[in-house]
Amino acid sequence: MSSSDSLTPILEKVHLLIAELKDLRSAGPRFHVVHRFRMPGTDCMPGEEIFAIFLLHRGRAYQLRLSLSLLILLDYLARSSRSAQTAAQIECGVRKDDFYTEHAANAAGRRKLVRRIPRSAVRELVRRLHRAFGLAFRDAGLRLDPRSVLLVQPTVSNQVLYRLRASVQWVHIDSVSADVQPLWE
Repeated sequence: MSSSDSLTPILEKVHLLIAELKDLRSAGPRFHVVHRFRMPGTDCMPGEEIFAIFLLHRGRAYQLRLSLSLLILLDYLARSSRSAQTAAQIECGVRKDDFYTEHAANAAGRRKLVRRIPRSAVRELVRRLHRAFGLAFRDAGLRLDPRSVLLVQPTVSNQVLYRLRASVQWVHIDSVSADVQPLWE
């Protein structure tokens, strides 16, 4: 066996790590947002619950440690990640979207789980998301700055813009109760 043959596995691993790093830099980390209480045949409709959000890295899933308000905010930012938004725009978007105002209403025998996201709270909620990202990145052994994933961008005025830079997929779990009726009929 030549010395170049013995280095092949090492070179392949280095190439894989370089490709992984390029992917992280271009698309950001990968997350799965899990919605449950879905009505069969639909996706992301009012009445579903944002159950959990997971960081996916090297074939493993790491659950982010998030309160209901943080789950709602992160889901909203992921859905609207093409455009940076001010705190006032985020508040208005969450308040006017039926998905969030009817959150978890499909759960049999349960009240809606709704949280308001007031403009005045967005800055603190973003800080908490940065902390949760940091914990998940640490658990995954991922050396990534949370502020490069959830961007806080200054504007020419005294406002800031918030934007999520990540790859996000939604996973849906159907309602288990046969008597649950859709909200939009």
